[in-house]
Amino acid sequence: MRPLRVPLVPKPLRWGIVLAVAGTILYYSILTPPGSGSFRTGPLGVFAFSNWLHFLAYGGLAATLAYALHDSRWPDWQVLIVVFAVAVGYGVAIELLQSTVPSRTFDRTDMVVNAFGAVVAVGCWRVIDRYVRFGRLARRCSNPHLG
Repeated sequence: MRPLRVPLVPKPLRWGIVLAVAGTILYYSILTPPGSGSFRTGPLGVFAFSNWLHFLAYGGLAATLAYALHDSRWPDWQVLIVVFAVAVGYGVAIELLQSTVPSRTFDRTDMVVNAFGAVVAVGCWRVIDRYVRFGRLARRCSNPHLG
């Protein structure tokens, strides 16, 4: 089976995406979150809507971090440990920050859900990385006669 080829965009863009995800998480963690008060449960009606948001947000943060660090010199297992630790650490820092905001609350359950989202993303990344080959974007030549 041939691996799926996926472009590896330049590092500044990858880190910009990580910062955008982290900034979005920070923004909605301090202000009223999306769907606040309008949804009680998420898909399938099993978990609270806020738990789904936490799971997806920190899974997304871990995935963008893994993508940003894909071509690092570290072994894959070290990259995935760093990705997990940074995502979980960021979630803990956000919860501590929320404890200082009058309209927000500190919640250990949110930290557990954040960690679960990060660990699922890291696990998925590990599996996906076996079937995907990341490659640098080829530069196109502006002169068609040069090839």
